[in-house]
Parts: sequence; C-alpha cells; structure tokens
Amino acid sequence: MNPIEELAQNLLSESKAYGYTLTIWGSGAILMNQYGSPRILEIFLYVVGALVVFGAMASIAFDDLFEDIDSNPSGRLIAASMVHIAATFGNLLLSYGIIATFNPGFPANWAFLAIGFQGTLVYNLLLLLEDGVARFVTARVDAVSVSS
Repeated sequence: MNPIEELAQNLLSESKAYGYTLTIWGSGAILMNQYGSPRILEIFLYVVGALVVFGAMASIAFDDLFEDIDSNPSGRLIAASMVHIAATFGNLLLSYGIIATFNPGFPANWAFLAIGFQGTLVYNLLLLLEDGVARFVTARVDAVSVSS
C-alpha cells in the first residue's frame, strides 16, 4: 500500500473517534472554564453521562446491547464528511450555550453529568445529519456523472 492509500485508511479509521474526542475534550474544557478544575465526583459524573447515553443509543441501534454487530459501513461518502465540522462545533456551541445559560446557580455535579450526556447524544445525532447530507451530495454527484 502506498503512503497516500495508507493515510486514507488511517483517516477513515480515525474519523468519527477524532470528532468525538474533540467534542468531549472541548465541552469538558468549557465546563472547566466555567466551574474550575473538576473534582473526582464531577469527572465520574461527566463520564457516566456519556456512558449512559452511549449505552442507550447502542441498545436502540442494535436492538440489544448483546447483539452481534456488523461494523462494515454501507454506501459511499465524500471525504469532506469525515471532518465532522457540524457535529463537533454544533455540539460545542450547544454545550457553551447550556453552561452559559444555567451557570451560575447550576450545581457543578449536574452540569458535568448533563454535558457528558448531551455531548455524546448531540454529537451522534449531528453525525446522522452530516452523513445524510454527504449521502445526498454523493447521490447528486453520481446522478450528474451518469447523465453526462
């Protein structure tokens, strides 16, 4: 495999995790900007929020948390869909909006739990939107190519 093909494979493998990492790190940094360095309980609540919603989404998506899964995605997407601008920045803007609206007065424990939950949920919902847009654009490009 040549270096460009290898880079393409690396980017395909890292794409969704990279955007999620930026989202979780960024929303955590926003929380720390507003509430200061989190205590141990707040760190665990942030992770619990993310794990609860991730487990719930997995249960919905696969009908059961113990279901065998096929991880091969179907369909063709455009490379730009791997950058996850809407999912990442949209989520960070929402996190900031929630924190700015409810702080001061919103207890840090609840804020860390809520933003961990919201970050995971909204990132994945915005990924669905991004993938839908990418599939639409890809289908339009394919239709134009076929008719030419």
